[in-house]
Amino acid sequence: ARALSAGVEGIRSVMLRTTLNRGIYDIAVLFDPAKPWTALAPQTRWNGKVVYSFGASTGQPRLQFRTEQNWADDAALSRGFMVVDNSLTDSLYNSNRFLNAETLMMMKEHIVDNYGVIKYMMGNGCSGGSIQQNTAASIYPGLLDGIQPSCDYPDSITTGLEVIDCVLLANTYAGPDWAALMAGLTQAQINAKKAAVNGHLDQTACHGWYNLFGSNGQPGNYLPLGVVSPTGTIGPIGAPRNNCLLPAALVYHPVSNPNGTRCGDVDLAAAVWGTTTNANAPGSQRALATLDNVGIQYGLKALRDGAITAEEFVTLNEKIGGLDTDANRVAARSHADLAALPIAYRAGIVGSGKNLGKLPIIDSRGYDEVFGNLALGQFGIHLIWRSFAERARIDAANHGNHGNQVMWRYGFSLTPVTPPQIAAVTVQSLLTMDTWLSNLNTTAPKPTLNSVRTQAQVIAAKPAIAFDLCYLSADVNFTTKITDMAQCDADPRLQKHSSPRQVAGGALAEDILKCRLKPIDAADYLPATLSAEQLVRVHAAFPEGVCDWSKPGVGQQPARSPLTFAAGPGGRRLAAAPRSRGEGENDD
Repeated sequence: ARALSAGVEGIRSVMLRTTLNRGIYDIAVLFDPAKPWTALAPQTRWNGKVVYSFGASTGQPRLQFRTEQNWADDAALSRGFMVVDNSLTDSLYNSNRFLNAETLMMMKEHIVDNYGVIKYMMGNGCSGGSIQQNTAASIYPGLLDGIQPSCDYPDSITTGLEVIDCVLLANTYAGPDWAALMAGLTQAQINAKKAAVNGHLDQTACHGWYNLFGSNGQPGNYLPLGVVSPTGTIGPIGAPRNNCLLPAALVYHPVSNPNGTRCGDVDLAAAVWGTTTNANAPGSQRALATLDNVGIQYGLKALRDGAITAEEFVTLNEKIGGLDTDANRVAARSHADLAALPIAYRAGIVGSGKNLGKLPIIDSRGYDEVFGNLALGQFGIHLIWRSFAERARIDAANHGNHGNQVMWRYGFSLTPVTPPQIAAVTVQSLLTMDTWLSNLNTTAPKPTLNSVRTQAQVIAAKPAIAFDLCYLSADVNFTTKITDMAQCDADPRLQKHSSPRQVAGGALAEDILKCRLKPIDAADYLPATLSAEQLVRVHAAFPEGVCDWSKPGVGQQPARSPLTFAAGPGGRRLAAAPRSRGEGENDD
């Protein structure tokens, strides 16, 4: 425990650091060291409210770390909030979204048992921290009362679709067949074609995905590869490593160590997905996986728009291939394990618009659409369309109503963070969420600690200050709130783009893991025209047919979360909550 002065005589900010569920956690709150504190009689310096900070990035190390979050949140502590974090709710240290939600649940129980009843708990966090908030709300609705995702992604599993698409596309662009088609074009012309296929502002967002997370599914030791801008050349970008951060000798290899620890993203959650025989290493097991790109016509919209030629479209789809279950690039498309698909939806691992409609959401979205430029965003992967994808899912599950989600966009970059940005966005989000949850506690109090509210209750409690707005990119001091969305959308740094799968015909919600298929129809390519020879090649590239985006995905179904995996992979609905009984009262 550590006590730090809070600037008030006799009052200190205590920070407790210890472990829970194998994660190292911090709990910080104001207290008077001269007075007692018990769960039944907490000190009044704590307002009973909790701010839970979730960490960014993503990873699956098999080691224990201190949390990457900063517990010294003056805006929250000085107002009487308790500030909490845990390294297992940092996405960098834990990409198992059930383990994240379980840890959150245990932290909440620990606070109640040791510090007192929680009025409400709100989350915050950027990037991977937004994923942890959204998936906790989707997997175990009711644990968080309100969330503040910034640099938002609805979940990790569908974000991973874009990562792998970018890996496959970048490798195809770097291959000899595409290079031959690009002969005689300028680099700018080549990059424009890539951007049209990728759906992004330019070709560099895929470079960011490739370099930062393109190896996240590697189960063994590997040499990290990356894309060099602007040419798209691929080469080594680091020393050999593995995603477990373990000694190399302990890690899976299909020949020399087939039963070593597998370090891919899905392998950390094998208890959720279940396992099957690993075809690459007979006698070993691997976790079931949902990765699939069968039937996806990459560049379809770019073809229709005239941004790429028919020959470029056909060649791209002939050569793109997929990944096998050891994350090796292969000529065949990636095939999901069919048994894994319903688990992803039923469990809420695919962010559920139904469950995300049940709590207040303040989504703050800065500009980050260019890779490798610190002035415009360091990573170029926090794409604006992701916030609208979450909104589309909420709309789809709630009859077109997304009134529980507020979106604050600003054209100034994510990095560096500035005092005006903190004052106008970060602090105001905290204060607005506090008001919203206070209203909700008054108008729709929870009958039990983790019970779930309805979207109508959440919307009815929304304060007048909670509305969609933007700060234009020229407004670096955040002085003027713009509520005219047409004006916001006209700012180049506030415009949403799309993704490879949306260019291929998929919807903005991007929640289909494996598409259903339909026969190839030449009319689908109009106004572009494919020759008879090119159509033959398309049929060869898609022997099972192409994606029918008008239908739900294979295994797609409403979330039935919360589930328990105590009985094994796949999960079962939780039993009804136990009921308290008075002394002498029987079950009847």
